[in-house]
Amino acid sequence: MDDSYEISNTDDRQSCALEIQLMVEELAALYELLSSGEFSDCYSRALSLLERIKAVSNDTYRIRLLLNISGLLVDVGSMSINRESSNLGLTLMEENKQDFIDVSGEGEYYYNLSNARVGLIKESDPFKHTFKSIEELIDIKALLWKSLKFHQKKTSPIFPQLMVNLGNILKRQFRLSESLDFYDRVNSLSLDIPEAWINRSEALMMLNQVSGSYSVQMLHEVKSGYEKAANCDGVPPSWRAHYKTYACHLEKKINHTCEQLGIEADDRALDLHDTQTEFNELTDFRKFVLSRHLSLSEHGLYCACTGSARDNLTIPSSSGIVGDFVPAMEMVLNRLKSEFSLARLFYYEHQNDIQDNESKHESCFSELFNGELLSMGVEKLRTSFRLCFGILDKIGAAICDLYSVHPGGDIYFHNFWRLEKPDRRELFESIKTPGLIALYSLATDLNKHKDGELAFYKDWRNNFEHKFVVLYAGERPVDIYGSFEASKDIELIQEAAFVGHLEQLLQITRSAMFSFVFCVREKAERDREADGIYISNTIDWQAP
Repeated sequence: MDDSYEISNTDDRQSCALEIQLMVEELAALYELLSSGEFSDCYSRALSLLERIKAVSNDTYRIRLLLNISGLLVDVGSMSINRESSNLGLTLMEENKQDFIDVSGEGEYYYNLSNARVGLIKESDPFKHTFKSIEELIDIKALLWKSLKFHQKKTSPIFPQLMVNLGNILKRQFRLSESLDFYDRVNSLSLDIPEAWINRSEALMMLNQVSGSYSVQMLHEVKSGYEKAANCDGVPPSWRAHYKTYACHLEKKINHTCEQLGIEADDRALDLHDTQTEFNELTDFRKFVLSRHLSLSEHGLYCACTGSARDNLTIPSSSGIVGDFVPAMEMVLNRLKSEFSLARLFYYEHQNDIQDNESKHESCFSELFNGELLSMGVEKLRTSFRLCFGILDKIGAAICDLYSVHPGGDIYFHNFWRLEKPDRRELFESIKTPGLIALYSLATDLNKHKDGELAFYKDWRNNFEHKFVVLYAGERPVDIYGSFEASKDIELIQEAAFVGHLEQLLQITRSAMFSFVFCVREKAERDREADGIYISNTIDWQAP
């Protein structure tokens, strides 16, 4: 081989390596611009870098660089409301789907894809969404559940930003109890993630509008979120100044509200101390309920004090609720609360290994060495799961009665909507409320015809009733005697996975109960306004 060719080839490799190193350094510089809020400069330089990346001949390096630049473009698009940047990032992700999955994994890919689509949402105000435009958010929600599913398969913990983004997309669909759960889980990690604090505050402001109720503690929590976001590292200076200004505005609003109510504004440090003291004095069961966000208390959505010690969720609010339908709906709520309380108690007893030793001693099971878990505790898990679906179906039936939207035939929560039928979507649009939007969003998660990522819950529920479902611990069990061969209708589910999904189903069921209450309240409020009576119990959150 010609020596001059070897030298030339070596020079080419060195030149290529140097060019790639310069691109990596440019990417780092662009992320610095992003963090400092220099969005315009960041975007223009990102476009130039993209052209250089496309010219890289080495497939491995080019794909990795494209993966990074696509994520950067999506971040620029979302942070600066630059649709061109978001669209370009999305296009790169869709065109290089399999290559990106091979490099980063499916969980990361669907997470990034959801971010790209969020930046292209046409309607930014949740209260202006329709039963048609909400489908865009439902598709994004499905991507995030998919990402969560793939991350749960890994041994490492779910990364916090995924939980924040899930909270954000659920918040925009008025699933506020679930979004608050995600924000609180992230904030409990004591990480500098300002989005978790800001969006928690926004969720509480939306809760006030949707529920028609508030407390001084809620106002404090909203203000505190902006204060903590302002103190997080990496917040662009202009955003930090905005957060501080709005926190001062909220402080004035709190003082004004307290003056109107004839009470003194609490000192924040003392208030937090009292909340922790009150929490410590609660029963172990109530601590569990509040810590796992399973209470049926509006106050318990954002505060774990004595005021959250009981499941005092009712349809009537402090401003008063009237209507011939209210007693019937309150009867429904009583039934829902009763069944949810039992489902929650069974889950608590399993998680805390509370057993009935006498029943355990009296139950004599044949040892078949097939790994199946058999006990009162396991039956409580099964019962808890079935109870949740019963609650959801009852909510579906109550909604059909409340709005006169019965589709005919049996009613199941996940599919009574039938928006694909003629005039059905228009019918729901005419009665649209935030609570109703939230219930529809919940139903899509459980509907396989809507590509619901949790549709297998319905299959599990049906299998519990009609097939043999075996819960087992550890790895897949070995059936020594071939006991599982007696029937083809046998499904094996790992206990740990089932418990995790049961907790998620409990969260969904609780969310549906709150949304049901808010639906009834808003219908009563609309009827009252139609009669010329207007009573507002919401805060004007706009800064002057």
